[in-house]
Order: sequence, then C-alpha cells, then structure tokens
Amino acid sequence: MNNKRVAGYPILLIYILIVVLYHLFGYTGHYGFDDMHYAELANALLKGSIDFGDHYAYRFPVLGLTALSYLLFGISDFASSLPAMAICITILIIVFSTLRAHGSKTTVIGLSLTTLSNWFLFYSDKLMPDLYVALSVIGALALIHRYKFKSKKNKAVPNAILVTLVLLFGFMSKGTIVLMLPLLGFMIVSDIIQKRDLKFWAYSLISGLIFLALYLTIIWLFTGNVMERFEAIAGNSYLNPCSYDQQSLGILLKRVFIGFFELSVFQSLATGFIFVFAILFQKKGLRFFSINDSFSFYLVSAMILFLSSSFMSISANSYSPMCLDPRHYLFLLPVVSIPASRIIAGFLTSKQYGLQILIAILCITAISFFLEGQTFILLYLPLLGLFALYFFAGNSQKHQNLFIALFSVILLLIPLDMVRYARQVQYRKQRAIVKEQVLDHNDACIVVSNEVQKRLLSYYSGFDEDQSKRFLSYEEFEDSKDRAEEKLLLLNWYTRYLSAMDANDLPYYAREISPSNELIFENRDLDLYIYKLNELPLSDTGSGTVLLSTFNDFEDQVPFWKQEDQNYSRRIKYAGARSNRVQEFSSSFEYPLDSLQAEHCDELLIRCSLFCYAEDKTDAKIVVSLEDNESTYIWNALEVNRYLKAYSNWWPLSYNVTINQKDLKSASRLKVYVWKRDDTLVLIDNFGMEIICRNRAAANL
Repeated sequence: MNNKRVAGYPILLIYILIVVLYHLFGYTGHYGFDDMHYAELANALLKGSIDFGDHYAYRFPVLGLTALSYLLFGISDFASSLPAMAICITILIIVFSTLRAHGSKTTVIGLSLTTLSNWFLFYSDKLMPDLYVALSVIGALALIHRYKFKSKKNKAVPNAILVTLVLLFGFMSKGTIVLMLPLLGFMIVSDIIQKRDLKFWAYSLISGLIFLALYLTIIWLFTGNVMERFEAIAGNSYLNPCSYDQQSLGILLKRVFIGFFELSVFQSLATGFIFVFAILFQKKGLRFFSINDSFSFYLVSAMILFLSSSFMSISANSYSPMCLDPRHYLFLLPVVSIPASRIIAGFLTSKQYGLQILIAILCITAISFFLEGQTFILLYLPLLGLFALYFFAGNSQKHQNLFIALFSVILLLIPLDMVRYARQVQYRKQRAIVKEQVLDHNDACIVVSNEVQKRLLSYYSGFDEDQSKRFLSYEEFEDSKDRAEEKLLLLNWYTRYLSAMDANDLPYYAREISPSNELIFENRDLDLYIYKLNELPLSDTGSGTVLLSTFNDFEDQVPFWKQEDQNYSRRIKYAGARSNRVQEFSSSFEYPLDSLQAEHCDELLIRCSLFCYAEDKTDAKIVVSLEDNESTYIWNALEVNRYLKAYSNWWPLSYNVTINQKDLKSASRLKVYVWKRDDTLVLIDNFGMEIICRNRAAANL
C-alpha cells in the first residue's frame, strides 16, 4: 500500500467540528434511566455521598468527570454532554495519530468510518459509559502498537504501566472491557510462541495485578468488603431479555450464532468489518495472525474483538453473552476503522482485493435487504454501487478524490436521518417548555408524569431535595396518600415513548381527561400537554360495580369459556397441573352482554389479567372484541411481546378496555382470547376477567 504525504491537522478539526455540529443540531436529550442515574450519582458525589450498594457508583471515571463538569458549569445538558464529547474527540485524536502517516486519503477514510458511524455519533454527547470503554480499548491498543512497532523496546516498564492504567480506566468505567481479554490472551500467547516482547507482557501482568490489588484495597477501605463491587452487581441484577442463561437454549444459540451478526448489519456496526472479512477469507489470510506488522496488528485485533463480542460470556457463573444493544459495542468502531481504511486506500490506488471487497459488500447488502430499518437503502446499497463503479472505472487522482467524497457522504446519510429525527423531537424546545410552564411557576405542587419525565424534572431542578415541588410517576402518585397539594398532570409523547409506554399503559385519568381538569398548556406539534388536576376520574383499578367476574386456571371447565382438551400443556404451567397452549386461538371467553342489564352504566370496563409464557418473540395479542349478529364492530388488541421481559419465563399481563354504553349494540357478544399467527410456543394460565359498571362521577382530589 503506497504511503502518501502525512495528513495534516485540519482533517482532524473537520471531524471534531462534525461532532460539535451533531450536538448542536442532532441532540435528542437523555434516555431518562441510566443516564439520569449517573447524573444523580455525580451530583451526590459532589456533595460527598457515594452509595456503594449501587453498582453504578463504582464507575468512577464516568461519575468523576461528570461531577467535575457539574462543579465547573452547573447541572445542565451542556455539562452532562461535555465529558462524553471530550472522550469522543480523544478517540478521534488516537485514530488520527495512528493513520496520519499513511496519508490524507487513508486518514479521511478512517475518521469517516469512526465518526460517521451513526451510533458512535449518537453517543458522542450522551452521559453513558460506553465511549469510556471505547477509549480504553483503542488507547490500550495504540500503546501496545507503539511499543511493538514504533519504539526501540527499551522502555518496557513505563509502557506496560501505561497500558494497565488505560485498561483499569476501562474496567472502572464498565465491565464490558472484559471482552478484550481474549485479544490480550491471544497476543500474549502469540508473542510467547514467537519469543518476542516477553518483558513487556511480564511487566504488564505484574503492574496489572498490582493496580487491581490497589483498586480492590481502596474498595475494601471504603466498604469493608473487597468484593463489594461484584456483590453489588449481583444484587442489582434482574431478569431481562439479556438473561440468556435463564431462557431457552434456542434463544441462547440464536444470540450467539445469529443475533450479534444480525445486529452488526442492521445497526451498521458491520461497515468496517466488510473489508476486514474480505481479505481474511483467502488462501493466505492466516498469515495475518502472526501479527508481524502494524497492519496485521489492527486487523487481527478487530477480528478477535468481533468474535469476542459474539461468543464471549460476561458472566463468571454461567454462559451469558453481552446484550444485543449497539452501545455496548462502540469500542469496535475505532479499532476496525484503522485496518479498514488501509484496505480501502489500497483498493483506491491499485484495486487491491477489489473482487473480494465487492463480493463481501454484495453479501452484506443482500442480507440487509431482509432486515428492518434503512441500512439497505441508505448505506449498503449505495456503498455497493460506489465500489462497483470505481472498480470498473479508472483510478486517477480525480477519481480517488471523488470516491472519498462520495464514500463520506454515504456514511453521513444515516446520521443525517438521525438529525432529521432530532429536529422532529425538538428536545431543547420540550425542555424549555417544561422549565417555563412547570418549574418556573406553581411553587408548591405535585407533578405527575411518566417515569422518564419524572427523572428529567428532577434533573432540570438540579436534584434539589428541599424544593416545594414533588415529581411523581403514575405508579407513585396512585400509591401516594397525600392528595392535598396542587397537582399537575404532564403528558409528553416523547418521554412516554422513552418510558416504554403506549396509550394503553397510561392510567385512566391520563387517558380520559375529566372536563373539570384545566388545560394549562398544549403544544400539538410536540404532543405535549399540561393539566391542572381538579378531579380524578375513576381509575382502571378503582371503584365501580362488578357485574361479572370469572377466573380460568385451565384445570376444569369454566362457564362461558370455550376450550379444547388437546390445547393444554402439563409440562409447562404457571400453577396447578396444566396451562393453555395457544395454537392460533387460546381458550376464549364469550358472553352475551344483554344479560348483564347494564343500561344504567355510563361505560363498561373490561379488565383482563393473566400469566403468559413464550419461548421466543411472538406476534400474540390479547383481544377484546364485541360482535352482533352481523359483524365484529369493536376490536381491541394488546401486543403481548412488549410485556415479556425475558422468554421462557412466566410474566403477568393486564389489559383494560373501556366501552361506552352508547357504542353498544343489541344482541352483542363479548369475546376475550389470545390470538397469534406465528409458530412460537405460547402458553397462558390463570386468566381472570371482570366486567365493571362505571358511571362518570369523578373522585375529588
């Protein structure tokens, strides 16, 4: 590969500017859970308080830099974003420093592959630990690379200490750094076999053990337990979709052999790896694993990290790979951009590996066609067209420059789509409205909203515990006994979405706004409304007259339930001897509503509760329908899958449907059942249902 003139710093500044511009125009705010928890812990750290029972409290680099930023600039979105942006820019500096000797073209390609990866850019201003891990990985590799290929090997001790300190930085930021262990192990074994750099690795191991001992000693001094961090992690764990050791073998195998690869393609993490795989799968591909030069060092590093991300367990007690969330794998992007940029540069100058590259892009493009999202049309298909056109065209200087420009533009398409989405969300406008309409007025009040909005309100208030305003989630408000203060209801579509709620998940008083409640503010474009709660309508679980109650545990025949004997499972059940297997339809409840004599009711509440078990993702729905002699005229359905926190486990589900009396037709039959069209094994048990008569009298607050 031909080296050109050393790349200049203006190239680096352009990509730093892209990061800044993205923050200005593409910022979507906070997730509202982990990031707000880090913000709260950083604020507590400023006040000298650390909760060592919380495993997030041990992520000292994240909390320390955030606390320092809050100390200098106050608690704000700028202060929360600044450390992440500084970490992101540091990563870009390392990539630039590694590639600049290979010329401007290679440097531009490498920085584009890193910066313009949509998730790298998305997290460039987020209060999350994953970029810290990415800095630790690329920083440690850069130091090892410098010692192995750019030094006289006469400073093994200081280099070894630097590497272990950088890795300790990653370990203290997040446990994801363990995915680097197979790579480090491979390098050590390879160098032992080839009898090189043994002193460096010996000092690295010694210094690593010393720093780990010091770290654990500090934890022991503060907590009295040297293993407190690990016990805190175990104590804070919970059953979730990533608990692969507690789900079926099929779920685990799909995660290991398909899931990560599919995620990489779908979320565009695979872009750089297209070129790495293109040259590895050839006759002499194994020669790179000797790591005899700078190029093979980063090539093998990227490859092993990719395999580690797919196959390695992050649990010491069971085989449980990393959760399929793109943010956990941000560390791959700067590493793979280095060898990928040099491969692409070789393709530009001499069409090197041209056929292999085209075949690799074609394969990924074909796979992306069958996946959800826009990576097929916005990324892989344009890349395939660009590389194919260049392969069959000339490779003059003009063609090379045009190729690099178009390559960068293609990589920018998905981030630009993210900017478009951010302009629709208008987070900064949402924040300004909430501050002005809620925080700057109403001195003493309760503000009721979804969980994310509640956390954001606390964050906007600087986590001031002494203020007169109290922020409660819907669940906290319903459990609260104090209803004497002024109450505001804040409805925000965006934070409701971040809270993983849809309209059905809202409590009744937030779905059916009483006419007595005063609308204080509305913005229909943002779907944001603020009400003063003067009256609280009957809640979904509140009072009313129960007209009919039924419970089916599928042990015996129950009146008004249609069930077939063959649709049962004795092997898997929630309680009792058996459960109901959903073929296409489950056992169904059917009842003639005319027999209820509910003419005096303003509305009927159909309240369903059951336990559900599914071995995998399913399209199953709980259906509540009304039909007369002519047709089904009311049909409501609730997606089951979004409430299954982990497969191959039983989960409680509830579904409430309100039907106005005026909508009822004569000779109506109520039907309630579970319906699915896929082949996933789905079971239900302990299906309870009530029909409740309610009138619209409201409960005074």
